[in-house]
Amino acid sequence: MQIKYFLASLVIVLYSFGLNAQTDISGIVTEKSGVPIIGANVFIVGSYDGTTTDVDGSFSFNTTEEGIQVLSVSYLGYQSKELKTEVNEMKNLKITLRESANSLDAVEITASTFKAGDNSKVAVLKPLDMVTTAGSMGDVIAAIQSLPGTQQNPDDGRLFVRGGDARETKIFIDGMRVFSPYTRTFSGTPSRGRYSPFLFKGVSFSTGGYDAEFGQALSGVLDMNTIDEPKQTESNISLMSAGLGLSHTKKWDRSSLSFSGSYIDLTPYYWLMPTRLDFNTPYKGFSGELVHRYKTNKGLVKTYIAGDISRVGVNSENLDTAIYQEVDIDNRNLYINSTYSTTLSDRHSAKIGMSHGYNKDHLEVDEFLLDTDFDGYHFKGAFKTIINDFVVLNYGAEYFWQEDRLSKGTNDTNFFSSNIDRHLPTAFSSIDYFFSKDLALKLGARYEFNSLLNSNEINPRLTLAYKVGQNAQVSAAAGVYNQELDSEFLEDPSVQRNEKSSHFLLNYNYKTDKSIFRLEGYYKSYSDLVSYQRGFNFEPTQIANEGEGRAYGVDVFYRANNVVKYVDFWVSYSYLNNQRKYLDYPEFAAPSFSTNHNLSLIGKKWFPKLNSQLGVTYSLASGRPYDDPHTSDFMTERSGWFKNLSMSWAYLISQQKILFVSVSNVPRFKNEFGYRYSTMPDVNGQYRSEQIRPNDDQFFFVGFFVTISQDKTKNQLDQL
Repeated sequence: MQIKYFLASLVIVLYSFGLNAQTDISGIVTEKSGVPIIGANVFIVGSYDGTTTDVDGSFSFNTTEEGIQVLSVSYLGYQSKELKTEVNEMKNLKITLRESANSLDAVEITASTFKAGDNSKVAVLKPLDMVTTAGSMGDVIAAIQSLPGTQQNPDDGRLFVRGGDARETKIFIDGMRVFSPYTRTFSGTPSRGRYSPFLFKGVSFSTGGYDAEFGQALSGVLDMNTIDEPKQTESNISLMSAGLGLSHTKKWDRSSLSFSGSYIDLTPYYWLMPTRLDFNTPYKGFSGELVHRYKTNKGLVKTYIAGDISRVGVNSENLDTAIYQEVDIDNRNLYINSTYSTTLSDRHSAKIGMSHGYNKDHLEVDEFLLDTDFDGYHFKGAFKTIINDFVVLNYGAEYFWQEDRLSKGTNDTNFFSSNIDRHLPTAFSSIDYFFSKDLALKLGARYEFNSLLNSNEINPRLTLAYKVGQNAQVSAAAGVYNQELDSEFLEDPSVQRNEKSSHFLLNYNYKTDKSIFRLEGYYKSYSDLVSYQRGFNFEPTQIANEGEGRAYGVDVFYRANNVVKYVDFWVSYSYLNNQRKYLDYPEFAAPSFSTNHNLSLIGKKWFPKLNSQLGVTYSLASGRPYDDPHTSDFMTERSGWFKNLSMSWAYLISQQKILFVSVSNVPRFKNEFGYRYSTMPDVNGQYRSEQIRPNDDQFFFVGFFVTISQDKTKNQLDQL
């Protein structure tokens, strides 16, 4: 009995000592604004002692730990916090958690950038839109022109952005420069982008205020990203009214290979359809592309190769001589791009790459010959370091080497040749600082050196973004940009600087699961633009960097997907006021490629019972300016409004067979773009003129597309 009393007493004593060894931990957890955080995890590191905060953010628990310990407090969407102190001092604590910049609903530091990717529920422009837009005829550039900030120049086809000409918008593939992105053609017949949209997963299109990583672009940047990994092995066959195409993708465990080839010949088409061009040789071309991907343990290697050969020839009237000339163009183009992306650690990543572009144009005008050759290389290393949840550093360096070769002559004599090469080493850096998940700042700068001009340029960039609600944010950006002159002016000793532009913009963006709305105002100023006088034989003389300009306007964009069942549509509108005094302009005037108003309405409707998709695109643009030499005023004449209604129909014959029909300008609107004039008047003082019209009022396209895939369900409907 005494033993039982002894054991019971021992248990009571030990239990009492245990109670006496426990310490109360208490406090409250709030946001920076003082709002309590409910459900935050609070615990002693290395123990099982802890709890979660209640409805007023308070917490309380006991611990048997002693001495200096670490109290951890964490909650999703907030930066974790640790407090290291004596356990007996962990009473009535007031702990404030800061919102984490890595939360899913954090502000995006972007301004004036349209991104399209597989991760976006409602993207401004999804990857498949690059070819499903009626009237685009499968051309990436034509689809991009449905976005605000671009200008309708259907007789040209290249990308004109916010008052800048086409050379002021640079195109990249996987972040690497594309040196010759457009096919060669004649005035009045639009150029096309050289690259097939089927190999791309999305695009990033910036109409201003873009990051310090991108340079040598005064007005805009288009970056197209190739697919990282295909889903399966498949083949595609395309039989088209304009030619035929074949593509195949083979997928292995760690690598894949995709290739495509197409042959386009418009000769049969123009046997059936009228055109204003007097063809010697309707457009003929062969193009091929290849993408190889290889997954390493920590990264991805992608190699992209594209090449094409084309020829076209017409008889064209010379307005000065009133004589028709035979004009032929042969083009050879090659582009190679290789990148390696890798994760160096949990806070460091890198991407290195190179691209090479070669383009050769051979132009014959009767007996006159003109050969232009271009070689370009781009090497780049870009790095990202996550310093903490609120600070991200992006930095890197680039090196460009470019060479332009030109020769003029006749069939018997070469009477002029030139060779211009230059080196452009660059460095860039930007820092993203998140004050909270609602407010962020990006501050960057870009340095460039041009060996030919011996010029140094430092371009600062700034973007500020603030979330004004769960689905909305406002962004402001400012930056300085520069770009070298065309190669024909670079050798002149009077040229000492790059052309420059400054961007200022304010953006509002509202995005839900089914819709997106963007409103943006901007102002751009241009300086050091090339200027010259016309000398003998109208050749440029007195070349200098004395041109300037200004552009301002408003862009509006709205897109909704499945707000109405099976309907996807978007609307974009741009207002632009653009004035320049450059080239041989005697005064400030709107350039000939500039229009004040541009409107695009795009809709797609899926009909389940008909297994069909209808696409409709309506484009409207105000008149373009042109100069009538019979008047004393400069560039004050305007062409008529441009109108275009295009439609497409895709019919799913069976799961892997599609019939596709597309018609541009269905009502056959008689569009015109002003007049071109002879350089010299006749004996009566009159300038011979010619109205600028599209060479084709309407274009038909019919295609039959077959897919052969492992799952037997994949088809090309997403690409049509």
